[in-house]
Amino acid sequence: MPQEIEIRFEARPDDLTRFARSEALGGLTVGRPATRRLSSVYYDTRGLNFAKAGLSLRVRKTGRAFVQTVKDESTGALASERRESECRLPSPSPDLRFVPDPDLRERLQAIASGEPVEPVIETEIRRTTRALKTEAGDEVELALDRGEIRTVANGHSVVPVSELELELKHGSSAALYDVARILSREASLTVKIESKAERGLRALEGRDASPRKAGRMELAADATAEEAFRATLSHCLRHIARNTSAVADARDPEGVHQIRVGLRRLRAAFSAFGDAFRVGPFEDLRARAKALGAAFAATRELDVFALDLLAPVEALAKKPGLVPLRQSLEELRRRSWDHAIEKIRSKEFTGFLVDVAASIETRAWRESATPERTIEFVRPARALAAAAIAHRMKTARKHAKHLSHLNIEERHRLRIALKKLRYSAEFFAPLFDAKAVSTFLERLSRLQDLFGALNDAAMADHILARIAAESRGNGGSELREAAAFVEGWHQSRIPITWEKAKKRWKRFEKSEPFWTT
Repeated sequence: MPQEIEIRFEARPDDLTRFARSEALGGLTVGRPATRRLSSVYYDTRGLNFAKAGLSLRVRKTGRAFVQTVKDESTGALASERRESECRLPSPSPDLRFVPDPDLRERLQAIASGEPVEPVIETEIRRTTRALKTEAGDEVELALDRGEIRTVANGHSVVPVSELELELKHGSSAALYDVARILSREASLTVKIESKAERGLRALEGRDASPRKAGRMELAADATAEEAFRATLSHCLRHIARNTSAVADARDPEGVHQIRVGLRRLRAAFSAFGDAFRVGPFEDLRARAKALGAAFAATRELDVFALDLLAPVEALAKKPGLVPLRQSLEELRRRSWDHAIEKIRSKEFTGFLVDVAASIETRAWRESATPERTIEFVRPARALAAAAIAHRMKTARKHAKHLSHLNIEERHRLRIALKKLRYSAEFFAPLFDAKAVSTFLERLSRLQDLFGALNDAAMADHILARIAAESRGNGGSELREAAAFVEGWHQSRIPITWEKAKKRWKRFEKSEPFWTT
């Protein structure tokens, strides 16, 4: 089946109009705009079995013709990379018998299992396309889409569409990112990982965009260091990009948390593979990832305080000052969330994601590689992994050397060392015995939970000080009394949690080093 490679961005309507009319886009040769209306209907079984299998079935009216398209699930990090199979139909009704690829046809028929397919989503899109050509002769189609996605089966929910797509028509896939970089500097674009079909299915099921965890890495047992590095960076990038909608559209606290985790994992990946991969472009990206993580820190801290620190106290204590304390906190959270969404939609954030993707695609680590470094690229990833994880474990042990006497700052450094250890273990997990890795990570995760709780309790006074400043004296002595109560509550739990953490460290330290077997 042919493969479609495209990048999708949400864009403001006025920016779509500007791109449609502009005669010059950053040195690109720009073709004349062509506009048409696209009416599409997506079909599935009643149980949405195609969608569950990662497939979509669409019939689109193009002029007087009807075209049936089947696409599979995207495998890309930032760009959508999907196989597609198209055929013309004699009528607007889908017909699996016309799917040209025999394996795909049999797969669809097996999934449907004789069950009729029904319309589930329809889209009405006004699309303006322009052919873009780079100086090197690469060809990219710019599609500017305005319209809506409508559900068919649950009262016709409507999802507005205002987005642009860049699809590689000819040439190097690196050109796709070059064009994306140019456009993202011209307008505030927001990465949109979900296809129209996926957004329609969410509306059909009444779901908001949901946060996504990193998931398990996929690596061949005989992967080289370079293959592992490329796969790890792509995995980290996909983790970040797949959480943008959970923040920008759903305002889900877990979305901000997962983006910060993704940025930390990416920074750890840049340094986990040794000097051969530490090149200038990645040092710059690493610094930018750190700055972006810091930009979301305040939002995450306020969310943790609201959900994990204040809520348990509210449930058990009935102090009148808790009400104005909560009100001041929620106003802080609202403003902080507005800032976080603005950051997700910013040129800075989108440009960062595009630059990471471009660096992966062009293998930036090879640009100035010496022969000695080139040899490192083909080194077995398992050998590199063992050295990297052993180094992270040694660092954690160093920070825990005088465990009983660590102060707050030293505990924080140990917490960070444990995070880096976990990320490295997760990156290389597919190269080692799954059971041994799982046991190690489970023990490490339980230990991290306690260090996380200690860190959250330690930051309570910082958040309460911000709330006091926000309240500007409103709430008076009752608010001050409630704030003191909340801080005292959590401070009183620190010694108990710290004792548990010390015991858990001792058990964890005895874990079998899976990377040595």
